[in-house]
Amino acid sequence: MWRIRLKAIALACVALLAMVAWPGEIIGQAAGPPGEPWQPPGRGTPPIDVLAEVSYGSDLFGDVAVEQRGSGVAAVRLADGADSWVYQRFWADDFVDWTRVDDRHIAVVWRDGRVTLINVATGRIVWHADLPAGPEDEFSRRVFDEEWPAMWEVSVAGPGSLMIQHDGRTDVLDTRTGAARCTLLFATCSTVGGLGGLSIRGIQSMGEVVLIDHGREADAIEGVALDAEDGTQRWTYAGGLTYITRDLGQGRMVTIDHAGGELIVRKAADGKILWRAELKGLDTNDATILGVSDDLLTVDTPAEVIAYRIVDGGVAWRTSFEGASRRPGSVLTNGQVTYVRGDERTLIKLDARTGDVLDRRRFAEEIELEVMRDDLAKVSLGLDHHLVIA
Repeated sequence: MWRIRLKAIALACVALLAMVAWPGEIIGQAAGPPGEPWQPPGRGTPPIDVLAEVSYGSDLFGDVAVEQRGSGVAAVRLADGADSWVYQRFWADDFVDWTRVDDRHIAVVWRDGRVTLINVATGRIVWHADLPAGPEDEFSRRVFDEEWPAMWEVSVAGPGSLMIQHDGRTDVLDTRTGAARCTLLFATCSTVGGLGGLSIRGIQSMGEVVLIDHGREADAIEGVALDAEDGTQRWTYAGGLTYITRDLGQGRMVTIDHAGGELIVRKAADGKILWRAELKGLDTNDATILGVSDDLLTVDTPAEVIAYRIVDGGVAWRTSFEGASRRPGSVLTNGQVTYVRGDERTLIKLDARTGDVLDRRRFAEEIELEVMRDDLAKVSLGLDHHLVIA
């Protein structure tokens, strides 16, 4: 009898090991990747067409949309909604988040410190990394209970660097190998004394530097820009920048001042201001609403849409729309076409190089512009629908 039990245990162990996706192995393939490039009617034409519907929180990678699925992630084919591949870690600690690393890869993070880089097109694991616990690990588990994911933040910090902030610790990994580039230790809560007594109020990558807002609750917020690769200090600043600044690429970043009345473009390496532009009527300083392409920075204001040349701040074009007063929203652009809202339910497609109107489409519910990848845009319709537009 004991031999039978031993054999059963051995077989179970083999089966469990077979489930583990090691680097180079295929992750739970379902329908597999698309066979031919997806070219539905309406893609690449001036009129606005709805091509597919995807889930909340998903992101677009060529012909598939990646979404969270249980304790892992899945790639869903846009052509027919079938799963291309699914990756799960049922035996792992809690799922934290996943983020887009580049146009081909995602990084998936779990509470036990496991980080996995996946090639989206092939459904293969590139590497695994295991992060040590941060100095506030026990505190976050005890105090935040089920809200501990708020203590984690995953983002891309410059070319080839993945930044993971967790429990008073920030790890920067090389996206090619998963090796650690540098580690920063901070206190993220004013009730906990961290190394150096530094309390984080915000952290965000800006290409070659990482911006960190810090200060106790009773103190004024200060900031420091650290090198994204080795963590050395580049420059400092007064006030908070992390939530009102966006990376422009080419070693530049843009800030919308706190009143929402001015664009300020800086050099990321040293913080030097390169140019400013006055905005009229913009009542938000959320820099994520800006549309960024290789050459142009596009902003939506109540009166008009304005495209600035990133290199010098000159105005490339202005476009205004007749009708009632508009509520500015996000701008999506790929350098060829630009999407903005005409009103709460109207989507407008512009030529990104001239500002000319290519098409308008009105929907039955309110729309919000989410993200644009290549020539595909993702737009939410009401609360329950997320559409792929071209």
